[in-house]
Amino acid sequence: MPELAILLALGAAAAWAIGMTVAKPAVRAIDLVTYTVFRWILVASLAVGYGLLTGSLAFPGWYALSLAVLAGVLDCGFGGLLYMSAMTRTSAHKATTLSSTAPLWGVLGAVFVLGEPMLWQTFVSAALVVLGAVFLTERRRLGAGQSRWGGTLAMLTGLLWGFAETVPAKLALAAGMTPVTMLAVFAASGAISAAVLSPLLRRRTPRRVTRRGFALAILSGVAGAFLGWLLWLYALQRAPASLVSPIRGSTLLFALLYSMIFLRERPRARAWIGIALVAAGVLLVSFLS
Repeated sequence: MPELAILLALGAAAAWAIGMTVAKPAVRAIDLVTYTVFRWILVASLAVGYGLLTGSLAFPGWYALSLAVLAGVLDCGFGGLLYMSAMTRTSAHKATTLSSTAPLWGVLGAVFVLGEPMLWQTFVSAALVVLGAVFLTERRRLGAGQSRWGGTLAMLTGLLWGFAETVPAKLALAAGMTPVTMLAVFAASGAISAAVLSPLLRRRTPRRVTRRGFALAILSGVAGAFLGWLLWLYALQRAPASLVSPIRGSTLLFALLYSMIFLRERPRARAWIGIALVAAGVLLVSFLS
């Protein structure tokens, strides 16, 4: 794998982890619907502005455009709202760990949809991820405000993120769409789909807006989404999806580090076992693919 692609993917992982960690305090200061929609509108605006400055915006055709829209709806719309719901139901380290299984699903998508080579590491990784999920989601006692649905929602988030950021994104880039155009369409469709889906969550999360909430949304949008996705798309453009996607698994380690430093979270022994198993599954395909 090209060294530049590795560095770009690692940079994307570190940036995405910022957004994932910021989400926990953000939903205490701003409702998750407003947070999600505002965040992706901001990312779309930044992508358009960056594209105009660099002259990298271009219309590649309706096929590539439809793929970018699909990726945005699955990742930002459904995936984003599922993740934010998971964050309100479980701890940040659990939500980030389970949703960080996205690289595994990305590899599976690359193999079975894109037709890239199948490796034995993928199946071993799947077993480790599922076992780790059991340790992370099955608890006899739940904290205040937490529910068993949190882990399930986070796992579904990882599935959607892994597929969207690998299969339709890779196909759109292969069809001639530039990374900046891809990000602009992706974020815009994500914001629209999140707004359309918002009634599903509005009863549970009434509108709540504060300055701190908007500040965190801006931090997450700029550092977590815009920078992260731009780096990721450039990496995906330079290497096969099945090889780059596992590197994205380091998001898990960055997010865990951020949650411990900035959110003062201390995972219990059972959670550490789950984190270790999931991390082993992700790192297996990262270093042996």
